[in-house]
Amino acid sequence: MAFDGFFCAAAARELNRWSGARVEKIFQSSQTCFFFALYKDGEHVNLVISASASRPMLAVTAGSVARPETPTPQCMLYRKHLQNARLAAAEWVENERIVRFAFDSADEMGYIRRKYIFAEMMGKYSNIILTDGDLRILSAASLSDITGSVRQIMVGLKYEQPPKQDKISAPGISEPEFYSLCAEKRGARISDFLLRTFLAFSPLTARELAFRAAGDVDAPLDEASEKALYPVFREFINAIERGDHAPSAVFDEKGDGIEYSFTELRQYSAPLVQKRYETLSAMQQDYFGRREEAVNISRYSHLLTQTVNTDLARARKKLSLLKTELSECAAMEEYRVKGDVITANIYRMKQGDETLTAFDYESGAEMTVALEKNLAPAKNAQKYYKKYAKLKRASVSLAEQIQKTEARCDYLEGVLGFIERAASPAELAEIRQELAEGGFISEKREPGAKKKSPAAKPLSFTTTDGLTVRVGRNNRQNDALTASASRNDLWFHIKGFHGSHVVLTVGDTEPTDRDYTESAMLAAYYSEKRGSDNVGVDYTRVRCLKKPNGSAPGFVTYEKYYTAVVNARNPFEKN
Repeated sequence: MAFDGFFCAAAARELNRWSGARVEKIFQSSQTCFFFALYKDGEHVNLVISASASRPMLAVTAGSVARPETPTPQCMLYRKHLQNARLAAAEWVENERIVRFAFDSADEMGYIRRKYIFAEMMGKYSNIILTDGDLRILSAASLSDITGSVRQIMVGLKYEQPPKQDKISAPGISEPEFYSLCAEKRGARISDFLLRTFLAFSPLTARELAFRAAGDVDAPLDEASEKALYPVFREFINAIERGDHAPSAVFDEKGDGIEYSFTELRQYSAPLVQKRYETLSAMQQDYFGRREEAVNISRYSHLLTQTVNTDLARARKKLSLLKTELSECAAMEEYRVKGDVITANIYRMKQGDETLTAFDYESGAEMTVALEKNLAPAKNAQKYYKKYAKLKRASVSLAEQIQKTEARCDYLEGVLGFIERAASPAELAEIRQELAEGGFISEKREPGAKKKSPAAKPLSFTTTDGLTVRVGRNNRQNDALTASASRNDLWFHIKGFHGSHVVLTVGDTEPTDRDYTESAMLAAYYSEKRGSDNVGVDYTRVRCLKKPNGSAPGFVTYEKYYTAVVNARNPFEKN
């Protein structure tokens, strides 16, 4: 893992500058993640200690953090011992993947007592352990089994470090000793030699030194590579001891994190992109923030998509049944004609007749009408007229229901598109709120909470010729964007498909052809036709738009418009 012993040394050195800071608040977001709100010299930060295997972090952040409504018993214990304490030091436990945080806090009698937090960054074996000044364990994120024989982590026992490995400490090795060790391992890969011989190395840092020395992460250890390796090895150790770090992270073309480290990663090249950071904290926030955001987007979008698809399937089934019922209403004219034939020939009929064969003046043909022999001729005619009236009323009602259900299906299909194109959890949260307001999902609110929050800001671009064009990211933003636009602004939307509202702010100027083209391309790009060629986009002045009363969010009508054909690409995105 990237979070090796050297990474812990770099993190401890960086965090130690906050020694002397006061702990104002403590929050726990998960079993293995704590936030300590620190204050020092007029500056407020959050110390993040996360021993999660998927999101390990030892960093300070300046933004707000998630605060669970109800603190856990473990969080309350931390508050009891460390609330208003002073961070005395952040220290690396040499050659281990452990950072020890020392705190000075007052006990019940007002005496200052030392407390420790051991952040063990060991992948799936990671742990956060709170001890008193005598290293007696007060709390641990993960307690050991009482039958364990290697290392006991239980409340009340004394804290012990993990068992020592049969390796050598890299900082204390001399040049002759280094070459002697190399001679014993010749033929092995350089990375394997470093990893299996020295403490605090991870596969990543071992491969990095192999690449720096031999230009290949899989280079073998021989006489030539030994001579190239030692200067690289010594400079690497010296840089760590000096605190000369170069926090870096590597991302693929999609922006997904590949690797991160406290040092430059020269082993990676194009098409992968390496990003440099001022601090380890900034690097960890960006790297794990992107990963966490991607996970949240995937999780939230899946839940929303599932909810919308369920409702959409129900609406489509209802639409099919309504259309079937409406098709059955097509026989209503037949009942009216039969009633007319009976009325026109009532003088020829008598009660008890079972059929009437007579001439239909509308079709010009002879027809036979079934009768109920227990009913008088006039009653038989009324029976047919009643069936006709009932079906006529039903056809009107069914047509209205079909129209509403089709609008519902159309709206939900559009929402699915917005969910698919959402680029952040905040966008998905706004879509969820929109669905809750529309009654598609239930949402519990705290007493006194606002029922409706204002729509977030839409995307904003500047055309090549300097005009502002804005793009709605969901239906709420579409409504807000169109409502706030000037009557003379230009409105764009994909033709015949679901997509975002795009508004080009023109003011008193006349846009150039390039302004029109770039705005139309944005409307095509932020639609379900993204990536297609020769897509039709309607555009008109905002004053030509109408929003019918009671219509779904994001729905407008227009009659006067023009259509442009463009490629559904983002004109402002570099290829």
